[in-house]
Amino acid sequence: METVDSINDRCNYTRPVPNNTWENDVVDPHYSHFLYITFTPVLISLCVFSIIFNVILLLSVLWIRRPLSPTLYISLSLAGTDLYTSFLLGLSFTVNSLLPEGFQVYLMDTCTSLGLEALRLGAIVTTAGHLIVLAFNHYIGILRPLHYPATVTHGTVTVFVFFLWTLPPSFLFAYFNMIPCQAFQSPQCQLYDFLKESKFRSTFSAVLFAALAIMGIVYYHIFILVKKHQASRLLYKQSGSVHFNKPNQVRRQTESQQSKNEKALYTTLLIVGSVVVGWMPACLQYYLICTDCIIQPNWASFTVRFYTYFATNCLVILKSAVNSYIYAARMQEIQVAIRKMYCTLKQKLCGGNDEMDVAGFDQYKYSRSSAKNRRTVICRISVHQNKDENLTEINQDNINNDYELTNFSSCPKKNETPNTVTYL
Repeated sequence: METVDSINDRCNYTRPVPNNTWENDVVDPHYSHFLYITFTPVLISLCVFSIIFNVILLLSVLWIRRPLSPTLYISLSLAGTDLYTSFLLGLSFTVNSLLPEGFQVYLMDTCTSLGLEALRLGAIVTTAGHLIVLAFNHYIGILRPLHYPATVTHGTVTVFVFFLWTLPPSFLFAYFNMIPCQAFQSPQCQLYDFLKESKFRSTFSAVLFAALAIMGIVYYHIFILVKKHQASRLLYKQSGSVHFNKPNQVRRQTESQQSKNEKALYTTLLIVGSVVVGWMPACLQYYLICTDCIIQPNWASFTVRFYTYFATNCLVILKSAVNSYIYAARMQEIQVAIRKMYCTLKQKLCGGNDEMDVAGFDQYKYSRSSAKNRRTVICRISVHQNKDENLTEINQDNINNDYELTNFSSCPKKNETPNTVTYL
């Protein structure tokens, strides 16, 4: 193992390691202390709220019926990356900003801070990779709906998710350890100028911009396919096509799969939109501002720069919180799972005489289009025709299989009789 002296000789490093700071203007220490004490806790609080929201989202997996669909599987893994990113950001704000600048408390050495930075940058790449996988997942579902279950399997998704979680941080750790005389190869990891130079920043930003460009191309193509499918269905309905009116199991299965994929597509587009709004200012700032970039680090006064970085960090954190809301508001499985989790916790914590039928919640499906103050239960009944006696009998086993609960104000109870039953 090389000693510090041998590293200094090999790197021609004879002067003391300078303090890597971008501050060239004179800043009032009391004013700087006030800004860090006042605004850094706001960022940390936003990270905590984002973590709580995503923890609730991920805990709801325990109440989701198996097997998970590939779209839901990838979306939950994406929620995990949002949780992971929020945790790393909150930890970074605490140990690198609030404690040292506000209280002069230093908990991490430079090597640990570099490792945290590698994890944080890797989490961003992991999130972008999840969004690309979701884009191709929807593309296959829209383009080949009947082949989708055989193409996008649980095992395939698991392999992609595993590599998305492990490859980016592993590569960054290896890269930080390969730079001569910098990062992990410098004495006490004190020299990390490469992080503030355009070569690294432009490369990292190019990865994110390329991911956004790929998603844009894929979703544009998906948009064209969806428009064609909708136009075809409308044409069949208007022309009264024999093939459209004829009961066809394959056609119904195709339309059902396409409808599910289109709804999931719109949800993912909202997520991608939140990523663009939340990440684009930070990406442009990271790409344009560096020691040898177009804009120098001391491009404005300390106050202007502080508020600019504060705003961009707020957008990055809020992106994670908004994504969790989109999952809960748009995905039916997560809506039902969160409701089941709420009822289970309510029963265990508050107790009560009425026992909630939590297991029966698996048969409930919420409809956002139905009125919340009205309860309607839809029972699907199969009618079998007796060839000999021309009699019909109702298959009572299917009555309890499919029904819809639109009352969100209370949890289902055992032996509860619905108000209105409509037989189909």
